[in-house]
Amino acid sequence: MNRIKNLSTVFHALIIAMFVLSVNGCGYKKAPYYQDEAPTGDDNVKFIIKEPAK
Repeated sequence: MNRIKNLSTVFHALIIAMFVLSVNGCGYKKAPYYQDEAPTGDDNVKFIIKEPAK
């Protein structure tokens, strides 16, 4: 019985840890970086480039 209680405790600790880590996320993301001159593509690839907001 004691072994089942220990497994239950570990299982619940893992669930709580996974929940806390999922809520945390990856933190602050800075604004996107835009190049002044970006490539336009080639025969096989067409780039869609968004102009930065001013």
